[in-house]
Amino acid sequence: MTLLSVESLTAGYGGVPVLRDVSMHVEGGEIVALLGANGAGKTTLLHTIAGLNPEIGGTIAVLGQKVNGWSTHQIVRQGLSLLPENRGIFYQLTVAENLRLYQRKGGSVSAADVIEYFPALAALLERKAGLLSGGEQQMLSLGCRFIADPKLMLIDEMSLGLAPIIFQRMLPVLTQFAADRGVGVLLVEQHVHVALKSASRAYVLNRGELTFSGTAHDLQNQSQFLESNYMGSAKQGE
Repeated sequence: MTLLSVESLTAGYGGVPVLRDVSMHVEGGEIVALLGANGAGKTTLLHTIAGLNPEIGGTIAVLGQKVNGWSTHQIVRQGLSLLPENRGIFYQLTVAENLRLYQRKGGSVSAADVIEYFPALAALLERKAGLLSGGEQQMLSLGCRFIADPKLMLIDEMSLGLAPIIFQRMLPVLTQFAADRGVGVLLVEQHVHVALKSASRAYVLNRGELTFSGTAHDLQNQSQFLESNYMGSAKQGE
């Protein structure tokens, strides 16, 4: 099932386009990598899909429903979950309180399910999120998105501030969750090759326009293309 469909999207700020004629889709159960240099428009695209930034032209559909002009709250109720760069957790609340706050009423994901995906959180349930390590905070952040029982996840730089080894351990958990529950994931990530190993497909943005759409495997084999479209700023993120 197509969970996200973006067609000929133009978006920006103050009427000035940052994205131009972008078309893409995400299917259930797959991870799609969205790559590009710093300033390419990756975060703008995520924010526009989530209703945080108005589109100038084109259409966005979530779970088959056109959401142009919808509020972020309405799009979240449609099944979308956004994990922002700042992790989006409440640092003065405990791990358990964060999970309860994000849990969707009547949803199919429980705190016990989250602990099954992230066993390390079991011993931290009563600890305030602000006292967790960076890796533990990111586990909690992902857990909060899991317990919201999403159909479509938008993830912006999950590896930000993490040691590469920690990030590499989290990606298989995200992949398993997506496969278990048929969730589609659009993943913006600065660690290109690690992201491509977990993704089935990939898109590359360059100055607001798509320059690649295809399988992650094909993109991995195009090192010169990656270098020219991405690597100049890949270490900086967006």
